[in-house]
Amino acid sequence: MPFPIFAAAAGVILTASAVAWFFDQKTDEEKRRQNRAYQERDNIRSRFKSAAEQESGYFTAAQKKQADLHKTLLLKEIEQLSKKITPISESLSELYKIIQSEIAADTTSPYRRSALLREYARIQDAQKRLDEYQKYLEFEKQQINAYWQQQRYGQLIDLDVADALLPLEWLYEGKLVLAELSDIGRLQPKFKHRLLFSGSREQQQALALGCGDDFPILVVREGNKNDGTFFGCVAKGLCFHDHIRSNTPALMVVERSLAKDKAYLGTLFDGLIKVQLPDMALLHPSLKCIPGQKLSVFFDAFDSTLSCNPAGKPNQSGWMPPPTVSAKPPAFLGQDHLELYIEVDEQHLENITDEQFYSGQSRWTLIGHDYETNEVVFGKASVQLSCVPTMTNDGLSVIKISQHKTAQIGVDLPFDFILASKAIKPNEYFSWPYGLEQLYTFVSQALIDKNSTKERLKQVEFFKRWQRVVDYQKKVESECFVEFDATPELVESNSHFLIIPKECIQQACINDKTIITFIKDIEKAEYLSLHRSFHLLIWDEDRGDYLPAIDKNRVNHSNISITSEQSVEIRAVLFNFNNINLNEKQKFKFVVTKPNPALKRQQQALDALFEDRLVELRLKDIFLSPSSYQSEYLAHWKDKDIEWSDSLTPSQQDVVRTALTAKHIAMIQGPPGTGKTTTIVEMLYQLISHNPNQRILVVSQQNTAVDNAIIKFKKRYPELIADGVNIVRIGNPVKLDDEIMEDHFDRLYDEFLSKQLDSVSRMTHLLEGGVRDASYEWAALLKEMIANTGSNKVSDEFFSTMLADKNLIGATCVGLAARKAGVDHLDFDIAIVDEAGRATVPELLIPLLRSKKAILIGDHHQLPPSIAPVLLDDSAKNELDFLKETFLKNSFFEVLFEQLPDDCTASLKEQFRMAAPIGDLVADLFYTRNGERQLFNGAGDTSDTSSFVHPACLIWQDVRGEQKKPHNSTSIENLDEAIAIRDFLLEIAKKQQVPIDVAVITPYGAQKMKIRQLLNKDSIRLGKLNIKVDTVDSFQGSEAELVCYSTVRTYGSLQFLLDRKRLNVACSRAKQNLVFFGHSQFLKKWRPKNDETNLFVEILKRTKLISPVRKARTKVRV
Repeated sequence: MPFPIFAAAAGVILTASAVAWFFDQKTDEEKRRQNRAYQERDNIRSRFKSAAEQESGYFTAAQKKQADLHKTLLLKEIEQLSKKITPISESLSELYKIIQSEIAADTTSPYRRSALLREYARIQDAQKRLDEYQKYLEFEKQQINAYWQQQRYGQLIDLDVADALLPLEWLYEGKLVLAELSDIGRLQPKFKHRLLFSGSREQQQALALGCGDDFPILVVREGNKNDGTFFGCVAKGLCFHDHIRSNTPALMVVERSLAKDKAYLGTLFDGLIKVQLPDMALLHPSLKCIPGQKLSVFFDAFDSTLSCNPAGKPNQSGWMPPPTVSAKPPAFLGQDHLELYIEVDEQHLENITDEQFYSGQSRWTLIGHDYETNEVVFGKASVQLSCVPTMTNDGLSVIKISQHKTAQIGVDLPFDFILASKAIKPNEYFSWPYGLEQLYTFVSQALIDKNSTKERLKQVEFFKRWQRVVDYQKKVESECFVEFDATPELVESNSHFLIIPKECIQQACINDKTIITFIKDIEKAEYLSLHRSFHLLIWDEDRGDYLPAIDKNRVNHSNISITSEQSVEIRAVLFNFNNINLNEKQKFKFVVTKPNPALKRQQQALDALFEDRLVELRLKDIFLSPSSYQSEYLAHWKDKDIEWSDSLTPSQQDVVRTALTAKHIAMIQGPPGTGKTTTIVEMLYQLISHNPNQRILVVSQQNTAVDNAIIKFKKRYPELIADGVNIVRIGNPVKLDDEIMEDHFDRLYDEFLSKQLDSVSRMTHLLEGGVRDASYEWAALLKEMIANTGSNKVSDEFFSTMLADKNLIGATCVGLAARKAGVDHLDFDIAIVDEAGRATVPELLIPLLRSKKAILIGDHHQLPPSIAPVLLDDSAKNELDFLKETFLKNSFFEVLFEQLPDDCTASLKEQFRMAAPIGDLVADLFYTRNGERQLFNGAGDTSDTSSFVHPACLIWQDVRGEQKKPHNSTSIENLDEAIAIRDFLLEIAKKQQVPIDVAVITPYGAQKMKIRQLLNKDSIRLGKLNIKVDTVDSFQGSEAELVCYSTVRTYGSLQFLLDRKRLNVACSRAKQNLVFFGHSQFLKKWRPKNDETNLFVEILKRTKLISPVRKARTKVRV
């Protein structure tokens, strides 16, 4: 028996009665019992009529007797029917709750949620019908008793046996009715129901008249008086009858943009129905819709009355968003480009009468799978097919087919199928072995996802925590407020004047930021409006909360100013509250919000993940359950004998092949100096050579990494560039390499505008009338756009349009986040993310959610993402208690690399940066697993160090100094080590004849500043030495011929200093010489309290120790 995936099977055992009720059918037992009741009813009626031929006295008694028997029969049947309500109600209620929770659950697969939302209205209707059925039985019971008490035996006899299903004439919310105009407003005699038009009668009637003799109308609500009045909507009836049931598009008119929801509000049928169209559901998301624009849309998520989206989030007032629609046909859901065939014997189709089964608009869903027999069950419309692989293993063959009363709910499939007769030998035309393999991988993965709830819940909590982190950062970094007491002074007519004293403002200072700081920043930013950036609130004692003090429609009339005394004056029209006396002193709260585009985009990326707004839905399942993912591959690259364009090492070839072959995600570990840039360039070459039309995004944490990859690619393959590789670099031009500036967006934008203006200028004199006027307007607009140079001045739509024909885009994660429309409306075939281990989860999600495939390159043995300073405060640790543990220590890259299948991961194994002794040290300490070395010296173990600053590659200069904590600092410094480093460099500078880069690094910020003071600046030329001083964390990703490492500590704990990832970065920056400065005896003898290893013991064994430098006895001017 195939394993079922339908939600009810997961936790609810539906009785036969419940299943029958869900499908609006009678059980066999009900049919038999009702037939017996009908027969008994007919006998009673016959005897009742026979009594009329008897004498008058006997006639009355006989009729009463038969009426009593009939009453007993009717009540008995009602009693029997009532018994089924409770168990059905319990089953349906539990099913309804499970389905609601599954739709709402963050762990639910996007494919499963899509299928449930499509059938939600039917499930909701089943529960509503049951509630109404109980009312119906009670109505019947009251009518029976009333006729008996009133001795109206003839009317009692005419009553029919209560039906086992809700009668067609009984109205309720969500019922679809076929009616005639004469039915509207007329009292229905049987149940005393009356149906009226909802909303505009004229509009509804016009729609009804256009349908002919009868029209569909959906009951949307019941009247307030409980008098049997119901209101129906013809527009919604037409939506269900003509569009939802047949899965055909309806015509939507765009009303306005909903920027906050990343969607458009639209209407159908002359404004009678409101719907929401997400940006991602547009056929061309990069093109903005304008009010009044008409689009063909398909219904996506809706309830039984077409009132809301059941998966949406209520607003502050508790209102649910309207139903969602999509401009993309249903087959667009993650569908692969090819179709699988299902061969079927034509005799199997003789009893299949459901026209929707044969329609191309109906969706295929997965119902179940049997591992032992390899049988897979699909649903389409109301038909269920059991299939097995064909003998040739390139398609499917039907072994059983059956038709049900209603649609089959399963898991939506990212495939489409061609149903073909066996007689035409479909394998000769539609053979696709790779597709069949991918289908069974998806089926197997769907079952695994269904059973990996614990892991998915754990990952959901991981992402939820990141939401809390981003929310906290936004609150601290983007919002500043001050609470103050003031008596509003009435000025002019109804305007009030308030002053926020300087003392209050200073007391509310956080991280050296006040409301005045925020106001000045907003005033400097040309694109921000102060009126939209502040809120004035007043305390309501009755509610115990702050309320808006200014009507939102009057905010623009407010005036905010900073006085010379550094107080803030507010002039505004305040609300006239009934319970707040503005003539007395009141408590106010003034809030200033400064937008942070990067954090906003990160928050939107997290929201998009939970709301299934991804280009490739499989990526969400991978992120939620990486250890359960079954690797999928691309047949072209798996079977291809790749012609390598460069002299790559075996491990580099292996890495590139893994990246190309993986279908959805590849994780590449790149230890220091292993040629990640060379590997990325080869990936670009192979990808673009194979398909130049695909769009590739290259992102990294640092501008240099992005620029190096693109510049090297351009130099290595100029012929590809000439053949149509269109490159664009997004980012701050000040921070970019000069060689990449020709591809910068601002320059391309200026060139584009100039060409457009030149074209218009040349053509205008040839035009006439209105066309010429329009060309003048277009020319004026272009001149205005040229005048407002800079990417911040570019509209989102124009930005997206400019990127639309670019197939190689470069950006940093932060730059991409800051550019509001950078990826919002663009789909990428592949995102290559360098330094992925240094990116936070929200930063990674920004490019990944817009990509069909992700290649993540990083090294989880180096430092994890940088922690924002605000997250290091005690207040952050108190509010976000999980920060104290391992939340920010392990990168998302590490989680994926360690848990994904081996087929999705690969590592670069040869380093070409470090001299052999340094390379050996790094490999042995940080890249050895289970006693097996993972990193090797690509240049071999050459020992020629004649050109180095010192013949020993590893040196330890012993400094017996003393660590100190500078005033008002939490960091530490060591003056003697700083002097030793300065003196060492002065000696080297005297001898060095060839220019070299020198890095002076330390884990401590205070020591960095001390060394910079001694060297006068952070970057200095000392003879042939080009010296840079920085912290270890900031120097990750960089390299130098000579690296001087200041350890600083002379007492206390070494936990920070011995952090393996930080020490790995420190040891792996040097090409030729690595020189440690520190107190060797202290560092060697320190013993950790737990199972950690003191790595300095091994480092000291391998270094050449230079005699100790004693503590300085003379004062040093710093």
